Amino acid sequence: MTTAAPAVITRTERIAQLHRARPKSWFLRISLCILAALVLWSWTAGDLYKSYLTPEQKQANLERFLAKMTPAPVRNTGDWSLAWPWAGKQLSEGKGVEASIITFSLATVAAALSGLWALALLPGAARNLATSEPLGMTGGHGRFTMPHFFWFLGNKITRALFVFARSLPEYVLGFLLISIFGPDPWALVLALAIHNFGILGRLGAEVIENAPQEPAQTVIVHGGGRLGAYLAALLPESFNRMVVYFFYRWETCVREATVLGMLGVISLGYLVVGAKSGRAFDQMVFFVLLGGAIVLVGDLVSGLVRRLLRFERV
Repeated sequence: MTTAAPAVITRTERIAQLHRARPKSWFLRISLCILAALVLWSWTAGDLYKSYLTPEQKQANLERFLAKMTPAPVRNTGDWSLAWPWAGKQLSEGKGVEASIITFSLATVAAALSGLWALALLPGAARNLATSEPLGMTGGHGRFTMPHFFWFLGNKITRALFVFARSLPEYVLGFLLISIFGPDPWALVLALAIHNFGILGRLGAEVIENAPQEPAQTVIVHGGGRLGAYLAALLPESFNRMVVYFFYRWETCVREATVLGMLGVISLGYLVVGAKSGRAFDQMVFFVLLGGAIVLVGDLVSGLVRRLLRFERV
């Protein structure tokens, strides 16, 4: 009795078999359908709001704006060599340097405060630490006890505080605080710090929860406790990523400090509003670009710090 030779499966047939046997996610398919529907709906969303300007009026406004963006001496003479003295005048007499320093200071102090507040509350927000069994090392076997309840409640309150803080827009906070304290720079600092405290707290908690657990478990085994595990193991292990998040939020603080200056505190936003009110669009664009230059410098510093941290770890 002869044995039949096994059927030879071609490469194309094998690919087809693997395609039929692949895991299927209904969640992904439904999400793609919803995304496609939203894309199709977006093509008709332009009819929701009618513009009162004709295309010709829009074109004329754009051309007029582009013409007034050119520095006034250059616009009047056509000589671009006059742009540098004009820019220097905006920095000195136009208070560009002073406003830039204030914008930088507002953003830096706000980012530092929010980062310190977030670091202080991270042990209460990270679900692997804010529990009666930190990192699963106490062997409670999942039994519900009063310490378990208090840690659970404290964790939820801390995370809710982060949610509440980041749900408050900086501009609204700044408006409310200026109504209380007057046009004081600290009103803007607190507005920025409160909002970014919520964001950095949430991001930091996620980083702590996803950090390698073994070094922290070793600290707890040797009697270090959850705070010791956080300070000696989890925080150093997660520090580089937290620095990235910190500088990202600092850049955001610079942009928002520029916007919040429109509330009356002298910063780049204050100068932007003043230039726009006087229809000096060349000055307005210059101050906007000045804020962008501060963010660019901050990004370069951020990259240098991250490079140094990577070098030290190696």
